[in-house]
Formats: sequence, structure tokens, C-alpha cells
Amino acid sequence: MIPTSTDVTVAVKPTIPADVDAVAVLVHKREKKAEGKLSPAAGEFAEAINSLFDLGVITGKSNETSVQLFGQGKKARKLIVVGLGDATKFSIECLREAGGTLAKLAKKQKVKSLAIVLPELPASLPGTPNAAVSRTGQDVAPEAVANGFLLGSFKYTEYKGTAQSADELPKIRLTLVVEDEASAKPAVQRGIALAEGQNFARTIASRPGNDINPPSLAKVAQELAKEVGLGIRVLDEREMAKLGMGGILAVGAGSSATPPRMIVLDHSPSGGKKSAAKTLLVVGKAITFDTGGISIKPAEKMQRMIFDKCGGMAVLGLMYVAAKLKLPIRIVGILASAENHISETAYRPGDILHMYNGVTVEVTNTDAEGRLVLGDALSWGIETYKPSAVVNLATLTGGVIVALGRGRAGIMSNNDGLVEELQQASQLAGEKLWRLPLEEEDREYIKSDPADIVNSGGRDGHPLQGGAFLSYFVPKDGSVPWAHLDIAGVADTEKELPFYVKGSTGWGVRTLVEWVNNVAGGTGTVKHASPLPAGG
Repeated sequence: MIPTSTDVTVAVKPTIPADVDAVAVLVHKREKKAEGKLSPAAGEFAEAINSLFDLGVITGKSNETSVQLFGQGKKARKLIVVGLGDATKFSIECLREAGGTLAKLAKKQKVKSLAIVLPELPASLPGTPNAAVSRTGQDVAPEAVANGFLLGSFKYTEYKGTAQSADELPKIRLTLVVEDEASAKPAVQRGIALAEGQNFARTIASRPGNDINPPSLAKVAQELAKEVGLGIRVLDEREMAKLGMGGILAVGAGSSATPPRMIVLDHSPSGGKKSAAKTLLVVGKAITFDTGGISIKPAEKMQRMIFDKCGGMAVLGLMYVAAKLKLPIRIVGILASAENHISETAYRPGDILHMYNGVTVEVTNTDAEGRLVLGDALSWGIETYKPSAVVNLATLTGGVIVALGRGRAGIMSNNDGLVEELQQASQLAGEKLWRLPLEEEDREYIKSDPADIVNSGGRDGHPLQGGAFLSYFVPKDGSVPWAHLDIAGVADTEKELPFYVKGSTGWGVRTLVEWVNNVAGGTGTVKHASPLPAGG
């Protein structure tokens, strides 16, 4: 079984089951005496909820919760009210956050069975920009709530030992109360699959370096491929040496016990509407631990460098969901995996590397290693699989956190249409993107005297340097649409969020699935192709 660190069963019904021990109703913000419509499914709880509004106990603001005992004796149940915020600002993300908030509250309240009454919804919701997927508010809503609940139920406990009692995973029977049971069921299954894929990514991302290294990550990928029916190919250090992948081999050279791996997962549709002419390539940086190499990182918080593999984990999650949902398009996912260690065999500042596509790189900072493994993976993957579009994800630069904070990822691209597709997908997924420039002047940061380029040109334009570097490993003429997502600020969190706990977020899984799904639907046309700046 693929580990997802939750224990929740989900059902869909048109009415509130009599045997649940708690009922949650989702409400919009309103004034005490304002008109406010509750879903008819709220039934006997409507009067009590309106009284709570009138008394000022609840206001309906985002993620506000109230727990009251409803009824007496054996028939007593907990009534939980969760706020969705201002109805004029309502979006899918409000529902996902409400689901996550409920999951955490249910655990604190020791709820074993819970029914969630969804609000009345318009035919379409803000935050659902792609009409091609033909999903209305009535079926997107249960998907989002189920998705948020399972994401909020996640807790990483694999390493809890005997020194303290292990936190049990929440075992909850969840029922979503909806108007249209027939349309809600497949939507809920989709929300569950998305959450399982993302929680799988979070689980493997959370495993420490003494457990997950490139060879053991390859075994995880092989187990995934076997369980869900993916093709898999693993390139070891000998095969990569024959291919001339000087970047990933250099980064992994400091750890002879756990050498690098290029892990390739392949989802090919077997039924449904096929897009045979399209292959999408998604590449993830999977540095299983990053010391910074000889350009060593500060000791403070270095333990969080287990999360330097989160770009690759997003790819793992995508491939899980693609197989589960049988997405009708070919997807190739590559995890470029190495450990960046210090040893007598580690690569050095001043080394000059020959990359797979012939570009030479002068090493100026061994802590700028992610772009080296990605460069080989991108150029080899594009040549081998001839994709119609390419996306890579990486915890690439601290500079993107300085620029954009921890609430959004940066995106750089050679193609306006691809950026538009990914931004629409991210809006639907509730994962924010902000476009950063990719221009000739950004390439000037990384010019080298003895080689073609350097792997780090200093602090100026730090996140832009990462995109400029990677642009040397995709076709210069723009014939292959490509986007680079720098997820350093969003891949993990040090604070509790509505449907995240501290640790890995699995960011990117939902955005990638929405993007792939839209392209597979035949509307994801990549347009406005433009050549990269000259000089590569």
C-alpha cells in the first residue's frame, strides 16, 4: 500500500445520517440580522445556527469554528459551524480550507463519525476558470471539501518511537451531505485521489536522509509503479556516465555509498479519450539531502534540507494521481536524484562540468546543485521523449523566498500560453504562482570565462539566475514550451495552515494534475511560442 498517513473513509448522501456523532455546517459571513440562506440539508440544525448568528457567537468569517452540543441524552450530537467568509469573495479554496479546518477540529474533539453539510452553491464558482473540464459548483465543492479534509488529516508519524506515545492517525467516518449524489460521488473520488497523491508526496518528502537516498527513492518509485501500473526506468551512475550526464554525476560524487539516480516514471493511457500526439514531461529536483557540499550551508536548520527533494515528490504525487484517475494523456515524470555531500570525492568550486547536451559549466558554488541535476534531466528527457510541453519543479533558490515570500511559487517560461495554462491550473488548485522574467540580461549573470556558463553568479537576481541557467537545457528556438517553477518558499511550512501541519506541503501536485487534466481535455493548447534569448 502506498503510504498516505491518513485513515478516513468518505461517503456521499443526500441527508444527514442518524448515527453520526457530529454534524458540521458550512456558513457564509453575515451580520446578526442579515438574510442568510442555509442549505435545506441543514434541516433541524438551521434554527440553532441562526440563533448563534443572532447572539453573535458566530460571524461566519473564514475558518471560524464553533462547537455546540445539540440534543439530549443518547440523541445528543455535536454541532460544528465552520465559516466560509464573505460570500462575494467565495472560491473553491474556501471549501478546501474549511475541510482542512474541520479535519483538525474533529481530531481535537475526538469525533469518530462526521457529516458535513455543504452550502448552497451557484452553478459555477470563482476559482474554476477552465470551463473545458465541465465541472459545476455542485460537484467541484464536494471534491474540494473531501480533498481539504484528507489533507488536513495528514500527520507524519512513521518515526514515532517508544520514548513517547505515538499519535494515532485520525480514524474518521466522513459523510458529505449533498444535493446531487450522482454527480458528487465521482467528484469526491477525484478529491480523494488528489489528496492521496499529495499526502504520498508529503510522506516520502518527510522521510529523513538516513532512510531516503537516491537508490532507496528509486525503490519507492518502483513500488509505486508496480502498485498503480506505471512504466519505470532507473538510470544508475554507470549508465549516466555513458550518456555524459556530468551535472548529476558531479553533484552525487560526494556520496559513493548512495550514488545518484535518474528515475523515470511513464503513464500511458490505456482507455478513454487518448491524446496520442501529446506527451507531457514533468521533471523534479530530488536532492535527498543537501549539505551544500564544499560550499557548506550554515548548521542552523540544515535538518530541513530533507525537503530539498520536494520538486521530485510533486512529480511522484502527480504520477500516482494520473494512474489512479486514468488521465487520457501520456505523462513522463523524471526525478533527478542525488545527495549533495562533503567528502574527498565531492565536486569543487572551480571544476568544469560537461553536461548531457554539451554545455559546459564552471562550478562557482557547490550549493547551487539543483540546476545541475535538472539540466541533465531536462536535456535528456526532451531528446528522449520529444514532449509537447515541459514543466520542472525545484526548491531551487532562497532568493525566490526573498522575492515572493512563502505564499506563492515563482514561474519562468519561454512560452506565454504555457504560463497561462499553469496559472489557471494553479488558481483551480489553490496554489499561487507569480511570473518572473526570463530575458537576455538575466543570462548575463551566469556567463563564464573558461566555460559556457557558471552555476551561480552571486546574489543579484538570484531566482532569475536559476531560470536563466535552466534555459540552456531546453531548445533555444522555443519549439518546446517549457516552464520552471521555483517552489522553495512553498514546499514546506514551519507553521500550521488550514490543511497543512508543519513539514512538507506536497505543493504542486494539485496544480500539475489540473494542468495535465486540462491539456488532456483538448483545450490546453500551447500558444505564443517565442524563442529564448540568444546565446545558448
